[in-house]
Formats: sequence, structure tokens, C-alpha cells
Amino acid sequence: MLEDKDIGFILHRAAMSAKCKFSCKLNEFGITPGQFMVLKEIFKHQSETGESGLSPAGIAERLQFDRPTVTGIIDRLEAQEWAERVINPKDKRSCLIKITDKALDKLKLLEEINLVNQNKILNGFSEEEKTSFKNYLLRVIDNFMEPQDN
Repeated sequence: MLEDKDIGFILHRAAMSAKCKFSCKLNEFGITPGQFMVLKEIFKHQSETGESGLSPAGIAERLQFDRPTVTGIIDRLEAQEWAERVINPKDKRSCLIKITDKALDKLKLLEEINLVNQNKILNGFSEEEKTSFKNYLLRVIDNFMEPQDN
């Protein structure tokens, strides 16, 4: 029984359960959860600022991913024509990542898949419990962001 397991194991099982169906649905579009998060973050940035894209460093910072991971995701998105690198108009030495029309056409549907997954995760939770749950998870993340004593 899972309630007899330690919190790390339960957290892992919960994360795997949440990710499994989500990944399968996204795979129907040839995209991974990580790629979806990058596309979503670029779109959010473009919508909020009106700018034509987001730098790889900006993506990494906003998602708290490391730069090599973001570069790999961008390479795969670009190969699938979901994203493209464009010259940064403010600094010609760097590039911005822009989502393509192909991605824009699918983004609404991908967001719906994400919403279904989020609703499944939070099914049966009150609004207060949802807020508390999110805050607890953020605290767990923060605990691992602090410098380690050992």
C-alpha cells in the first residue's frame, strides 16, 4: 500500500502518474511535455510583451531549466518546425526563439490537453486545497534550491 511508503516514493509515483497520460496525449502530436512547456512559455512571453520571441537564456530562466536542456529542446522543436530561431533585433549577436504558425495552430489544442491533465491531478480538491497543494509543492522545490549542508 502506498500510504506505507515514504514521501519521496509517493511524490515520485504521483508525478509519474500525472506525466504518463499527459505524455501519451502529447506524443500524438509528436511533442514532449518539456517541448510543450517551452512553447507555452514563448507564447506567454510574446503575448505579455508583444516581442517576437524569447532568448534561450530567458526560456531557461523562466522554466528553471539548464541551458543545454533548453538548447536541445529548441533544436528538436526547430527540426519539427514548431519553433524557429530569429535574429534578436536588439542584439544581432544573439537569437530569439519564436513559435511558428504550425505551433500556433496546435497550441490551443495542446492547452486543452494540459487543462484536462491539470483537472485530473486536482480532481476532488477544494479551491483552498488546490492552492495549499501548489504552495506545498513550491516549498518542496524551494527546499532543494537552498544550499546543501552536506
